[in-house]
Amino acid sequence: MAELERALAALAGEIEFPTAPDLRPRVRERLERRRLARPFALAVALLVVAFGIAMAVPPARSAILRFFHIGAVTVERVQRLPAARERPLATGLGPARTLDQAQARSGVTLILHAPQPQHFYARPGLIATLLQYRGKPVLLAELQGDQLGITKKLAAPDTRVEPADMGSFGLWITGGKHVIYWETRPGEGSQIKPRLAGNVLIWTQDSRTFRLEGDLREEQMLELARDITR
Repeated sequence: MAELERALAALAGEIEFPTAPDLRPRVRERLERRRLARPFALAVALLVVAFGIAMAVPPARSAILRFFHIGAVTVERVQRLPAARERPLATGLGPARTLDQAQARSGVTLILHAPQPQHFYARPGLIATLLQYRGKPVLLAELQGDQLGITKKLAAPDTRVEPADMGSFGLWITGGKHVIYWETRPGEGSQIKPRLAGNVLIWTQDSRTFRLEGDLREEQMLELARDITR
């Protein structure tokens, strides 16, 4: 996160903000009643604007994407991948469950407007399912809240990490293989063994983080993502 903070701090001196208007007393009173909610909303809006500006500058964009946190997912670029091998998409997510069982286990209510499969997977804070799309298996994982350490990816230098036009903010990860960890929460034991992952689309919407993984092109993954959350 330090890389992102430094990139945004460098931009702060270059952004000009308009002079605040002289508000009438009645308006000030209304704003005061909303003072607990407004600073957060303003901070988020400024962060989105500043991030968009930073991503348009190649050096800043490169620095940000070396280590980036989006929702409940951390992406870190490394020179050498840790030891890992290819495993089934649902590896580390536990046994297949019914929807009711998975929602109870995860504490997350599934958002899936596409046709629902029969089996679901769950860990605390995460609900997942395997979909068939264009004849290929795709893993959908939904994570509730902004929880550091639930999932983590280590991208090799030949893996591309690019912004994607999806949700509040999205990332498209493609190219070389990368490693994924499904990590446990503090006090729940060691993290699951890592595995090699393929093409991945990650995006946030409200307080939910979505992750799609499968052998699909970016436009196909975006099409499926929009069908899921429509």
